[in-house]
Amino acid sequence: MTTLTRADAQVLEAYTDALRALVTALGWQIDPVRLHSDLQSIAGVARKDGQGASAGLIDELARTVEARLLTTKVSIERTVIPFR
Repeated sequence: MTTLTRADAQVLEAYTDALRALVTALGWQIDPVRLHSDLQSIAGVARKDGQGASAGLIDELARTVEARLLTTKVSIERTVIPFR
């Protein structure tokens, strides 16, 4: 098993953060409930196909939609601070 260097870990974190920003922006444009549901379904398919790492990342994106778009607190904050 390959050990990630600190630089590799930072690159992966940057990709994950960028994907979180994208799903948040998409959720502002389309129905966030449907986006959340679709992401969960896609993660389930990935899991069935034996793509555990991909399923985990997609699950994380679904949790991002839930946390940033499907809670009252964040919905109110969006009008004041669009993205953190």
